[in-house]
Amino acid sequence: MKKGIHPQVFKDATTTCSTCGTVYRIPSTVETIQIEVCRGCHPVYTGKKQVDARGGRVERFRKRLEKTGTKK
Repeated sequence: MKKGIHPQVFKDATTTCSTCGTVYRIPSTVETIQIEVCRGCHPVYTGKKQVDARGGRVERFRKRLEKTGTKK
């Protein structure tokens, strides 16, 4: 095998969830990782619906639709 072509592996890389703040220690080639959701706060694993504080395009569309009413 060639030397110097493989990435360095950090055995205790820090992975932090930005939603719930949970810190995981997993092997990785990157020393620190920020993730948006983890298994502790993702709706698929928890079974709870998560409300997005920012609101999205769908919410804005629904608000506009409520103002105008349905025309059929």
